[in-house]
Order: sequence, then structure tokens, then C-alpha cells
Amino acid sequence: MFKVGKYKKVPEAERIRVDNTHEPLVSQEVFDGANAKILSRRRDTTDNFVSIFSGLVKCGTCGKALGLRYWTGKRHRVYVCTTYAHNTKACTDHRIFYDDLYDAVLADIQYHAQLAFEDRDKAVALAVRMNDKAEGSKAKSSEGKLKQARKRYDEVTRMFDRLYEDSLSGRISNDNFTRLVDKYQAEQAQLLEQIDALERAMQEVRDTRQNAVQWADLMAEYAGIQELTAENLNLLVERIEVFDRAATDDGVEQTIRICYRFGGYIGERCFRARVLKHPSRKKGADNEKALLVS
Repeated sequence: MFKVGKYKKVPEAERIRVDNTHEPLVSQEVFDGANAKILSRRRDTTDNFVSIFSGLVKCGTCGKALGLRYWTGKRHRVYVCTTYAHNTKACTDHRIFYDDLYDAVLADIQYHAQLAFEDRDKAVALAVRMNDKAEGSKAKSSEGKLKQARKRYDEVTRMFDRLYEDSLSGRISNDNFTRLVDKYQAEQAQLLEQIDALERAMQEVRDTRQNAVQWADLMAEYAGIQELTAENLNLLVERIEVFDRAATDDGVEQTIRICYRFGGYIGERCFRARVLKHPSRKKGADNEKALLVS
């Protein structure tokens, strides 16, 4: 029993299942979509290993998928840019060891999940800020332009009213009246199109804020996560972008960028990447080589 810290396994035939007793973390559509992606992305390797990252890992330069390979000899799993693998001049040598990728993604999810759990408002603000930064402060820019467009539309409407009054009183000729009507109507049509586009942009910003709230709520449910699975990855993450490794005085560093479901690109994670020496290669030579898994 739960109160004494013990559990008793109940035979499946004696279990009672009651659906829809709790509010779901995500909609049924999102849940079914994530499971569908898992099935479609499943790739068994020659040693029956199934990567939980299938379909999620992309090259940070060309945007194409990274393929799972084996490092020669010791069978270390590594993701390599498929574009580079087919044509070394088409992209750079993007690669990341599976274990490095796993540790970096888990650490990033753990950090943001704990942040959302401890301070939901701060997590929401972070998501909004990062998305605004990525979109070039769309909200502030669109708001100012929308205000100007509406103001000008009101001015043109008032000009129309005065124009008809001047026409009726005879203060303006018919030719000038027709010319100005055409001019104001054309400007009104342009302003209406501009206002419509700006209102859509503002709605996208409001949707971003709503998505940020949904992202924070979802992440908070995973506070304390200790293991990545295909299921929780596909529920939390849209894509993972891998960038080139860079040599530093302290070793080799690598950066990944995670696009979260609902949250978008929240930030980047830089970590110390492993470098494995090929036992048959001379010192100073290229000391890593990958073999195709499947």
C-alpha cells in the first residue's frame, strides 16, 4: 500500500481503468501526433539499437537531418550531417556523439523544467523574450505601425467627408473631386491591407505568449526528470540543431539549440565535446572516423 511505502502488483484482469479523470498535459491531437512521429521515425540499427532522437536531430548549418553512425572500432555512436556525408563540399563536418547529445539535451530539459516548476512567470517571460528576440521584436514594431496606420486611415476618412461637402457647395470642381476620390480610395485600400497584416502579426505575438504559458506548464510537469525517452522527447521537443565543434584552450566545445514544442528556441547549450583517438592513426592526423549504421 502507498501509506506504508509498499506496492502490490495487481493482475491485469483485476485492474480497473478509468479514462479522462485528469486534465491532460497536452491535447489528444498533440499526444497522438507525437506517437505517430515516434513510429514513423523508428530506425533499427544492425545491433537492434533504436535511437530516441530519430527524426529530431538537424544540422545547424544546412538544416538537413543528422544520421546515426558508428565510430570505428569501439562502436561509439555518433550523429553526422547527411549532407556532408554525401558531399564534403556541400556542408561542414557536423557531428556529435550520441552520449554527448543525450547528456546535453537532458541537462537543458532539466534546467528549464525546474525553472518552470519553481517560477512559472519567469519561465513564461523567458520564452516570450527569446521568441521576441528571434523574431526581431515583432510585437513592439507591429504595435507602433498599427497605431500609425489606423491614425492615417481615420485622417483619410475625414478628408473624404470634407471632400463631399466641398463638392456639394461648389468649392471644388468635378474633375478635382473625381481625382481626389480615386486617390483617397486607393490609399484607404492600401491602409486596410496594412492594418489587416499588422493585426495578424499582433495575433501571432499573442499566440506566442499563450504558447509560452503552455510550454511552461508542460515543462513544469517534467521537473526532476532523470531519463530521456522517445515519448517524452517527442512531447517536449520539435527539433534539435547541432552546430560545428570548436577547439578551445580547454578542449573542444560544441553547441546545440533546442526548439521546444510551444516554446520555440529558448536558448543554446554549449558543452565540452568528447574527442576519441583512432588507435591506428598517427598523432596530428584526423583522429575520428564514422561508419554507417543502417
